[in-house]
Amino acid sequence: MSKKSRVWLAVALVLVLLAGAGVFALFRLPMTKSSAAEAAADDLAEEQLSSDIWHEKDLAQGLFDRVTKALGTRVDLRSITVDDITEADGRTVATLDWTWANNDGESWEYSSQLPLEKNGLFWWADLTEKAIHPKLGKGGRFELRANQGKRGNILGADDAVLMEEGKVVDIGVHPSRLEPDTIGRLVRGLGDGVDSLDLDADDLEKSVDDAEGNQLVPVVTLREDDYKSVKDAIHDLPGVLFTEDTQTLTRSRGFAQATLGSVGQASAEDIEKSQATIIPGEIIGRTGLQKTFNNRLSGPGGVEVFAKGDASDDRGRTTKLTSLHAFNAEDGEDLETTLDVRIQEAADKAAATGKKPAAVVAIRPSDGHVLAVANYDPEGAAWDRALSGQYAPGSVFKIASGLALLESGVRPDDDIDCPKTANIGGKSFKNAEDEVLGTVSFADDFAHSCNTAFVSSGDKVTGEEVADAAAQLGMLGDAPAIRAKMASVPADDDEVTHAAQMIGQGKVQASPLSVATMAASVRAGETVDPQLVLGNALDDAGVDESGAEGADDPPALEGQAAKEISEMMRAVVTDGTATALKDVPGDPVHGKTGTAEYGNDSPPRTHSWFAGFQGDLAVAVLVEDGGFGAEAAVPVAHEFFDNVN
Repeated sequence: MSKKSRVWLAVALVLVLLAGAGVFALFRLPMTKSSAAEAAADDLAEEQLSSDIWHEKDLAQGLFDRVTKALGTRVDLRSITVDDITEADGRTVATLDWTWANNDGESWEYSSQLPLEKNGLFWWADLTEKAIHPKLGKGGRFELRANQGKRGNILGADDAVLMEEGKVVDIGVHPSRLEPDTIGRLVRGLGDGVDSLDLDADDLEKSVDDAEGNQLVPVVTLREDDYKSVKDAIHDLPGVLFTEDTQTLTRSRGFAQATLGSVGQASAEDIEKSQATIIPGEIIGRTGLQKTFNNRLSGPGGVEVFAKGDASDDRGRTTKLTSLHAFNAEDGEDLETTLDVRIQEAADKAAATGKKPAAVVAIRPSDGHVLAVANYDPEGAAWDRALSGQYAPGSVFKIASGLALLESGVRPDDDIDCPKTANIGGKSFKNAEDEVLGTVSFADDFAHSCNTAFVSSGDKVTGEEVADAAAQLGMLGDAPAIRAKMASVPADDDEVTHAAQMIGQGKVQASPLSVATMAASVRAGETVDPQLVLGNALDDAGVDESGAEGADDPPALEGQAAKEISEMMRAVVTDGTATALKDVPGDPVHGKTGTAEYGNDSPPRTHSWFAGFQGDLAVAVLVEDGGFGAEAAVPVAHEFFDNVN
C-alpha cells in the first residue's frame, strides 16, 4: 500500500470513530418526553443531577441543594416516580409523585409538575422551586421547625415526680403605659413576695428607656405558685402585662435545680453548634440531667416542614412560612433517678444555711443510691459543684490515707507523735492552729486531724498504695451519673508531693460526690458504686461507666480495715473535731472534718469539709472558702441530720 493510501485510510478511521462517538452521545439524550421525565425522576430521587437532560446541570444541582438543605438528617427523600405527562397551552409537564419520610418511617407524599421542553429531536427538563414542591415560590426553600410531643418527666425514688411541665406566668412592662412609680412598686412587690428574686429597679428602668417604640420589656417568669403570692401587689399596676405559659419545672423552687438542670428553646448558637441536629423551635435541655439525657426526655423529635420564600414585603419583612406537612409528634420518655424527695429537701435546706457556696451529697451505702444532690450559692443560681466540682479534699482524705496505713500494718492504738510541725523533704507542714498532741495513738491523731502525724507516716505507704485505698473506697473512676467527676489521686513518688497527698493536699482533687462515696464505702464495708440514674438511660446517653484513675484493679476493701476506720470516725464525733454532732438524734454519727488549703494567699484560704454517715445514710458537705471544717461544714451537716430525723 502506498504512503498516500495509508494516509487516507487513517483519515477514514478517525471519521468513523468520530461518527460513532456522536451517535453514542445522541443516544444518551432523551428522544421522547417519557424518557426525559424518567431520567429526571431518577436523578432527583438520587439527589444527584448528573444526566444530560438538564439545561444547566450545575445550576439545577445548586437549586435542588439550596431548596432541600434544611431537611438535613430529619427528613429523607425516599422515592420519586412519574405519574403522568400532560400537554396544555403549549406546555409539556411531567407530574412527579414525591415521597419523603422521617427517621421513624412516617411518610410525607405530594405531587409536583416538572416542565419539559423539546429542542429539535431531544427533550430537556427545567428544574424550578415549584417543580420540587408546588407551594414553593421563586427563591423559596424548605424550612424545618420542631413539632415536639410532651417532654418526659424526671422521676425520683418511689416514682415521685421531680421535674415536669408546669404553669408559669411571664411578666413584662409596656413602656408607653407606665406611670412614674410603676417600676419601683413592681420590683418591691416581686421582691417581697418571692424569696431570692433579685431585681434591680435601675436596671429595669434602663431596659425600658432602651426599648424601641412600644416593644414589650420582659421582667421575669414566675412559677404559678410564686405568681399567686405576689398577684395582689402587682396585678393592677399600670403598664404591667401578664402572659400564661408552660415550662419544665422542678417540683418546688430550687429543688435539686443544678443537678436536674434546665430546659429552654434552642438559640441560634445552639442550632449552629449542633451541625443540624437541633432545629429552630426545638426545646432542649440546657444543663444537668435535662441536657445529658435530652434525647430520651425530648423523644424522637417530631418536625414540621414549611415553605419559605426569600421575598420581602414593602417593610422589609420576610415572607411568612407556609406549613406543608407536620410529622406526628411523639412524647419523650421519663428518666428514673434515685433522688429521694425527703432527703433532697433536707439537703437543700441544709446547704442554704451556709453563708458561702455549699454542696451536700447523700448516698445510701447499702445500694449506692444517690439520695440527694444539693447546691447552694447565696449570690445566685448554683452550678453543680456537688457532682462536677474539683477541690482539694483536705483532711477528709485522711479516711483514705488512714485506710492505706491500716492496710500497711499500722494499728489504731499504735503511738504516732503529733508535733507542732514536721519537715518533709525540706517543706514544713503544720497542724491547724498550731495544735500539738504529743505522742498519742493513731486513732487520736485521726480524731483530732493531726497533719504532722500523717505526713510523717508517709514513709509507711507508697503513693500508689494511697491511690489504691482511695479506689477501694470508690473515689476513683467515672461515676455512672451524668458524667460526674469523681477524684484524682496521682501516685506521685516525690517525697513532698506524697506527704501532701497524705492530708488531701498537693495534687489530690475530689468532688463532693466522691467524698460521699468514700464515707458510704466505709459504712458498707465494701466499695460502693454510686448510682444516680437507673434503667437503660445511661446507654441511651452514651455514658461511659468504665475506667479508673490512679489504680488498676485495686484489692478489695478489707472489712476489718473498714471497721477500724468506722470506729475512728465515731471517735471524731465523740472526742475529736466534730463533737458538735454528738447531740444529733437517731443512730450514732460517724464522721471526719476537713480543712483544705487553696490559692496563693498568705495565710492560705480554705474550703470546709465534712464526710460521715448515720445508719444507712452517708453524706459529704463542702462549704467553699468556709474556713475550718468544724466551723462551717459541721453545722451544715448538723442541719442535714436534724432535717432528716
